[in-house]
Amino acid sequence: MQLFLKKEIKKIFTLEIYKNTIFNRKKFQIGTLLFLVLPIFSQKQIFSDTSISKLEIITENINWEKTNLLENNEKNINWEKTNLGENNEKDIIWQKIKNNDSNIKIKDIIKNQYLSSNNNEGISSFNRSIVFNNSIVGPDVSWLVPPGFKWNNKYKFDSSIRGHSGRFDKGRKGKSFWALEDGDAVGQFYYQFLNNEKTSFGLNYGIRSIYSGSGPGGTTSVGEGQSLGFRLDRKISSTEGFSFGAEQLLHFDGLTDTGRDIYFTLSKAFWSNDINGQFPLDIYTIGVATGRMAEGNIKFLCSDLLGGSGTEINHQRRLCWAPVFSVSRVFNKKLSTFFEYNSKWFILGSSIIPFNDIPLRGTFAVQLSDHIDNYKLNNFDEMKYVFRLSLGF
Repeated sequence: MQLFLKKEIKKIFTLEIYKNTIFNRKKFQIGTLLFLVLPIFSQKQIFSDTSISKLEIITENINWEKTNLLENNEKNINWEKTNLGENNEKDIIWQKIKNNDSNIKIKDIIKNQYLSSNNNEGISSFNRSIVFNNSIVGPDVSWLVPPGFKWNNKYKFDSSIRGHSGRFDKGRKGKSFWALEDGDAVGQFYYQFLNNEKTSFGLNYGIRSIYSGSGPGGTTSVGEGQSLGFRLDRKISSTEGFSFGAEQLLHFDGLTDTGRDIYFTLSKAFWSNDINGQFPLDIYTIGVATGRMAEGNIKFLCSDLLGGSGTEINHQRRLCWAPVFSVSRVFNKKLSTFFEYNSKWFILGSSIIPFNDIPLRGTFAVQLSDHIDNYKLNNFDEMKYVFRLSLGF
């Protein structure tokens, strides 16, 4: 038994089974099995002093053979490049789990709420707001001038109330800045029912009057001045696009004086240090427009097309085009400031979205100057404020 064990141990330690291949599995398994099993049947001999001394003699007489096993196999290694880390990061789906005692309900929440260069799907729009990665609704980047980004894929419907204080541009002396007296507001509803990777299209419905009271702005009854328009958006890249549309284009009852606001705008976004997802985000929008966005001193291509500009009920003004623009800085996913020129006014405002899961946005801006005094900066008693409140579904 000891002689047999000696031979098997010698074979293993001299590595004869490794000369031709990396692992000669058959011989290795037999030798290993014998090495592990045989001691069970000869425990007294192996663990006795005599056996241990004989084992030491056996190992001393082993002739070790130097092999080039590692060196040879290193030459045959085929390295393969994988994108395991990148793929795993893209496949992450965040879910909010709520335990309701009897069962567990899983509620989907916004996927990948962080913004990174690996999962960034670009900037899209939601009425006057922007959307990150087609899922995270951000604040407004303008008040009247529509951004040129493609409409987002997540929300199709948006409702909006747009208004201002102080109906008339002058004559506010002695009136409180915050008073809605002589102010006005209109309601607008948007539905983008066609949407693919690069293009979106939808309709918008306007109600001229959602306010009834004292002053010129409250003379119309609630619900009057109904109109219909459209919006077509096109994505150019992840940070730029254009929009062509119209609000209050077709008047149903002849009581709409909010203007046939036809527009063509182009927008471009710039991340901080050109790194996707790194705030602040700067957005620039330029374009041309008609109606309420063409009441300023700079006009061109005026005509009687579509029945005029639609800015007055009793007097038909010609439909003219004018340049418009807005510049916005988005500090994070919830807060922005913007500077807008809508032909009639220069305004400076800010927008906020207070909730993570509810696309409710609030915008407030101050009128700095108007076209009546050739855009001279207003005194405080001549200033008015504008606002927009939007809720999407």
